[in-house]
Amino acid sequence: MVVFTQAQLDVWLATFLLPFFRILALFSAAPILSHRSFSVRGRVALAALVAMVVAPVVNVPGDINLTTSAAFGVIAQQVLVGLAVGFAARLVFAVLEIAGEFIGLQMGFSFAGFFDPNGRSETAIGTWLQTMGLMLFVTTNAHLIVLDVLIDTFTLFPISTEPFRALAGLRLDLMGAEVFRLALMLALPFTVLMLFVNLVLGFVSRVAPQLSIFAVGFPITLTAGLSVLTISTIAMLTPFETSLKTFLAPFR
Repeated sequence: MVVFTQAQLDVWLATFLLPFFRILALFSAAPILSHRSFSVRGRVALAALVAMVVAPVVNVPGDINLTTSAAFGVIAQQVLVGLAVGFAARLVFAVLEIAGEFIGLQMGFSFAGFFDPNGRSETAIGTWLQTMGLMLFVTTNAHLIVLDVLIDTFTLFPISTEPFRALAGLRLDLMGAEVFRLALMLALPFTVLMLFVNLVLGFVSRVAPQLSIFAVGFPITLTAGLSVLTISTIAMLTPFETSLKTFLAPFR
């Protein structure tokens, strides 16, 4: 007859549930995995499956008891780490959105956003870049990379009875500067091109004042911007991978 003690059951339960909370928090915040088309039951089932695979290699202290009040801090650590990794992955799409705002403003697409009665500032370029980002996220197996990074966090941010000591050095606020830096680098070629086009149009307006620069300038800037956007779409993989590595680096 096999007999289990209450202490053994508590350890086994903690070994499964604590990684499960961290993985489920990631699935609730990461791109694609947190999409509303992915049902909650499927998300919980997938998190439980991954937790069953990860649990044997995760070091869980034997003195953690989920029935005590101290366990709430340990559970909070798992949730915070999972949400932090998902938040870092979402920052890649923030880079694409801000770059789309810069590019759309130079091309003239942002005028529709300025006068949107709903108050939203989304532009066609930003929506296009985000769509391309979602496609790259799937085709480059970025969702598996994010999951691999989360598994690495069990070493960098181990489960312990002092849950918030390891998180003290994690500065997610510093990633905000990286978002604007990478977005500016992505939009810089378009900005330089639009500056050159505007200088040419300004020169033309001085040479031929009778030419309606507003009627001619918008189609020219639009055509030039779309041409560069079409060419740069092919090379979008490199900045996407660079952004993803930059934001996930603190968790490796």
